[in-house]
Amino acid sequence: MFVQYIYFAIALLGVIVFLFLNRRFFKWLQNKIGRLENNIFFNNTKFSQFFRFITPRRERHILTFLLRLLKISIIFIFCIFYLPFLFSLVPQTKEYADIVLGYIKKPLLFLYDGLVGFIPNLFFIVVIFFVTKYLLRFLKYVTTELEKEAVRLDGFHADWARPTFNLLRVFIIAFALIIVFPYIPGSDSPAFKGLSIFFGVLFSLGSTSAISNIVAGVVITYMRPFKVGDRVEIGNTIGDVTERSLLVTRIRTIKNLDVTIPNSSILGNHIINFTKNAAEDVGIILHTSVTIGYDVVSNDVIKALITGAKHTKFVLIDPSPFVLIKNLDDFYVNYEINVYTKDPDKSALIYSTLHENIKNELHNAGIEILSPHYHAVRDGNVLTVPPENVPENYVVSGFNINKKG
Repeated sequence: MFVQYIYFAIALLGVIVFLFLNRRFFKWLQNKIGRLENNIFFNNTKFSQFFRFITPRRERHILTFLLRLLKISIIFIFCIFYLPFLFSLVPQTKEYADIVLGYIKKPLLFLYDGLVGFIPNLFFIVVIFFVTKYLLRFLKYVTTELEKEAVRLDGFHADWARPTFNLLRVFIIAFALIIVFPYIPGSDSPAFKGLSIFFGVLFSLGSTSAISNIVAGVVITYMRPFKVGDRVEIGNTIGDVTERSLLVTRIRTIKNLDVTIPNSSILGNHIINFTKNAAEDVGIILHTSVTIGYDVVSNDVIKALITGAKHTKFVLIDPSPFVLIKNLDDFYVNYEINVYTKDPDKSALIYSTLHENIKNELHNAGIEILSPHYHAVRDGNVLTVPPENVPENYVVSGFNINKKG
């Protein structure tokens, strides 16, 4: 009995010695770290930036934190395994020490048996992993060749290659996980099944709109209504497409505003692409209207409109601008001037310059624009043109009153 207490005292002295040496060792390491002035461990710029993102201080503070964590972990593991051994030397506490040792052995044996039993399944998982990895590499190589148009498939456009690869990658990885899932340790346990059901329900309830946007994004990809860089009109938004993903499409308007539109909204709206046909020989047609009175000869109006259009920058001379008489309204004739351009991204500037030029040409020709509604009573009214365009012999007439005897 006395010998057992001596062993207990020696073992207890071992605890004190261990704690003393552990404290001295980590204090020595702490002093070494405290003298660090340069980043000698994290020479990689990206790695160093990552640690600076975690903490704005220097790397020695990060290493200090890691050392403290390591010190506490070592002491904790030592106490778990050494204290039951220590108290097993005393008869009064040996029974309780054996119980604690049993608690420790049980999860360790479980982990050991699971690891030994998992080794055959591990080889199967490794094979599936490498087959999936090299299959994706092969598909990525084919995708790159299709994007460069080094390989061509009938009916398959080059801009379909990347989204098709992304979809196939998702399906291949999902299929590989389904095959591997039964071979994962604990996959058949009730806790694992319950957790899987919970996340499945959570995903299905919270991702309805996201899934609709993804489906719409896939449909839009293969519809090919636009690509990045195109000038488009979607709903009431006009601008250039800056980004296209499975969830949203981003457009930068002519006012330099970024507009994010969900793909499901795009699929439910009409889409006007100004860029798609602009590269062709004739370009695209921009048009605007002007209203002129019935007393003006149509040929004079058409000549002035075409002259103003030809003086407009970014408007093509060939094909030549043309005029359509759209309506014969109550007070005026509606003329539509149509011009060709290959610069749809400058449509706002083209419209502004076109309006200014046709206004000036009409004024120079002495033709008044009747966009404001004028009544039919004209006696006594001055022409609504700039004064310098009024004819020299023009005289304002008075009201004519006819009397019957």
